[in-house]
Amino acid sequence: MESWKADFFKGKKCIISKDLKGALGYLHRSMKKCPVENDIELADLFFYLGVAFNKLGCIVPAVRSWDASMCADKGGQAAMLLRRIFPGERLSNDKSYFYLIQLSAYLGRKKSGKIDSEAEKDMIIDLISMYWEEIVDSRILKGQCQSEKILIFKDIDIDFPYTEVNFDFSVSDYNNTSQIIPFRTKKETDL
Repeated sequence: MESWKADFFKGKKCIISKDLKGALGYLHRSMKKCPVENDIELADLFFYLGVAFNKLGCIVPAVRSWDASMCADKGGQAAMLLRRIFPGERLSNDKSYFYLIQLSAYLGRKKSGKIDSEAEKDMIIDLISMYWEEIVDSRILKGQCQSEKILIFKDIDIDFPYTEVNFDFSVSDYNNTSQIIPFRTKKETDL
């Protein structure tokens, strides 16, 4: 196995084991050795580099890495993520960055770390879209360089609805007869 591929594999393993600084080292070393003609592998490297940066809370380099991933391979993981979330919609760079940053923020705060249903996906996309329209209407991006825009996007805190349902309970917590009574009629409560 070529040494850059071995480093890439080690970098991905470090992300899984939450050794993010180790991941950055391996991925950076792999990127330096990866042949430039390997667009697809380079795009994957940039994607995982973005994942590591994002998990460390370094959103600007994360977004830059994802942008480089999309430039290297329009069909790569970063581009596929956006197309899966926003099918049929062409996103500008600014809008792509905003959606990636906000989606990362949402998923980072969720215990499962993923979108669990179509309804949840639709709700999150609608909410992010509403904020994007406010940004466009406010014209706060006018005259800003890309790094400043990314910092603005990072500073916007969308109030996402989070619901964590805990089904871990004991029947005896609810009554002493070890039965759960789902509802009672008026007659039963009067007795």
